[in-house]
Amino acid sequence: MEFHKPLARALKYGFLKRLAERRASRISGANDGLAQQAMAFIIGCGRSGTTVLGEVLEKHPSILYFFEPYHLWATVDPITDVTNLYSQSPAKFILDANDCTHDAQRRFNLLFMERAHRAGSPLIVEKTPFNAARIGYLESLKPESKFVHIIRDGVDVARSIARLSEDNSYQIAGKPDRSRWWGHNDSKWTAIARDGKRMKYFAGEVDQLSDFAAKGAYEWLVSLAEVDSWRKRLGNRLMEITYDRLTTDPRGTIADICDFLSVPKSDAWLDLAIQKIDGTRHNPGSQVLLPPAMCEEFNRRQIRWGFAGRAISSDTSTQSPHAGILAATPILNSRMRLQA
Repeated sequence: MEFHKPLARALKYGFLKRLAERRASRISGANDGLAQQAMAFIIGCGRSGTTVLGEVLEKHPSILYFFEPYHLWATVDPITDVTNLYSQSPAKFILDANDCTHDAQRRFNLLFMERAHRAGSPLIVEKTPFNAARIGYLESLKPESKFVHIIRDGVDVARSIARLSEDNSYQIAGKPDRSRWWGHNDSKWTAIARDGKRMKYFAGEVDQLSDFAAKGAYEWLVSLAEVDSWRKRLGNRLMEITYDRLTTDPRGTIADICDFLSVPKSDAWLDLAIQKIDGTRHNPGSQVLLPPAMCEEFNRRQIRWGFAGRAISSDTSTQSPHAGILAATPILNSRMRLQA
C-alpha cells in the first residue's frame, strides 16, 4: 500500500490544480457581492502552530476555511509556488504589492472570493505559513484583510524544520528530488536565501548556513521580520499570539481571536473547538548554531516573546560582549535592524 502513495499524491495534486484552472477560466458572475466577503489570514513561520489554529477555526459556522491551498495560489500566479509543486519556474518567497497583477487579482476573486460568496460565508480564513512574508501581496489582492500571527519558540521551530527536512517518507511520483520542507531541488531555500539577501536580512551571513536547523532558524527570522515591517500599517488588523498562550489558555485565546475576527463564540462551540488543542510541545535536539549577527538577533527575538530557547553563535570569538544584558535592550522593528 505504501508503494502506491506517491502516485496517489501526484494524481491528487494534479486533479486539484486542473480543477482550479477550470474555475479560474470562467467569467465571474458574482462580482457585485465580492466586496461583502471579509478575509483573514493565519500566518506564521511553518511549524509554529498555524495548522492546529486553523483546524479550530475551520469548524466555526461563520467561516469558510482554506487549508494551505497551494493549488489555488499556483493558479492565481505561479510566482507563489515556492516549493515548485506545480511549476519548475523560479518563484518568490517574499512578495509585495508590485508582484500583484491584474490577472492574479481576477483569478484570486474567482478562486477565493466568489466561492465564499456562493457559500454565503461572511468570512474567509486562509492558512499558508508562507504568507507571513507576503502581506503586501495579500493586501493588494484583498485590502483591509485581517491577520492572525502565531509565534513559537524559534529553537523549537528550527528543530522541527530540521526533522521534517530529513524525512523522506512523503514522496510524490515524478518528483524524486523533492524535499518535504524545501521543495523540488531545494527551491524554497533558494527563494528564501535570494529574497532574504535582497531585503538585506543578514545578507553577509546567509551563505554560511549549511544545516537544516540553521536554515529553519533563518526562515523563522525572515518571517517575523516581514510581519514586523507591516505592524504599524496594519494596526488593529493584526493580532499576534504565541503558541504557548494557545496551548496553555486555549479557551481564552480562541475567544479573543473570535472577537478579533468579529465572529460569534458560543460556549458550546468553544467547548468543542478547544478539544483539538493539545498541551505545549517542545522539540528536543542539538543546539541551533548561527552566524554571530544572526544569532544575536535570533536571541533578541526569543527574549522579546518570552521564549526559553537560545541559539549559539557559530563563531564564539565574535560573540557580543552584551549578550548577558540582551533582555534590557529594546527590539527595533524595522528591516534596518537586520542588515548585516
